[in-house]
Amino acid sequence: MRGYMNILVDAMGGDNAPQAIILGCLDAIKKKDGFRITLYGDKNIIENLLKGHKYDNSRISIEHCTDVILSTDIPTHAVKNKKESSMIKALTMQSNGFGDAVISAGNSGALLAGSLLVTGRIEGVIRPALGALIPSGNKFALLIDAGLNSCLRAESYVQFAKFGSEYMKIISKCDNPIVGLLNIGTEENKGSMETKEANILLKQSGLNYYGNIEGHSVVEGLVDVIVTDGFTGNVSLKLIEGTASYIFNKMKAVFKVDLLHKLAALIMNSDMKKFKANLNPDIMGGAPILGVNGLIIKSHGNSKAKTIMNVVLKTVSLVENDIVGNIKKAVC
Repeated sequence: MRGYMNILVDAMGGDNAPQAIILGCLDAIKKKDGFRITLYGDKNIIENLLKGHKYDNSRISIEHCTDVILSTDIPTHAVKNKKESSMIKALTMQSNGFGDAVISAGNSGALLAGSLLVTGRIEGVIRPALGALIPSGNKFALLIDAGLNSCLRAESYVQFAKFGSEYMKIISKCDNPIVGLLNIGTEENKGSMETKEANILLKQSGLNYYGNIEGHSVVEGLVDVIVTDGFTGNVSLKLIEGTASYIFNKMKAVFKVDLLHKLAALIMNSDMKKFKANLNPDIMGGAPILGVNGLIIKSHGNSKAKTIMNVVLKTVSLVENDIVGNIKKAVC
């Protein structure tokens, strides 16, 4: 790694780009030293948005890009035909050794495709995986895979567990993360042929393996890493998000019923804010694509400046702790 860490940011990707992306990056460099940011996108637009802001211009640079991958673009087509886009140019420069990590809030499918076609897999990795932090008990757990692979071989579950363990050692400062395999039951004979075999392999992996866990245990804090296929993981993630939104909306309606309920809401306000913070993507945002030959972080499409700031700071920590190098050692 070069002497000065360089985070490559797709400034044009996302619903609130480029303004929210740029403001988030400026906030990040004010919060922490020891890294610089290269913004990829339309140079004129970015320079105009930077005007009026006080910042250390030695820590922000711009790489001009003539194209943008849109949310409506077909992922593989965009990766192959929009090589001058902000996202693909950032991935290419990282692959060529000019950056330590790539962050994008743009087209998810294109970023995932680009991570495979441009960055490539770590040697020995069968398939990369997308990780997502979810609230679980009094902590956070990593759900992996959260949407990249719908079908898996048993060996991939073990690799995902290794990716997730290395990630959580850094994010949660957990020396020996507990791994659980998401299944339709805790019994040994439950699940598909692949998950049954994965259960056996995980027991032999040397990881801190808890065993099979059911869907309700995902949020109970039993494990630090929840391993599953991308189809199940993505459905689980969206279900958790939807259920949380449903509960909050119902609670808001209840607290507005009458004066007594409004007083109850006032009393509970502080605790409710803490609870809601656990589900706030502005704080816990940034999903890593693990198993590829570089650090790539997907921020959600509606990322605000605060989200981007936190994602940048999380990315810096992952680079400082050599997450990619640790995964390489774990799978070799």
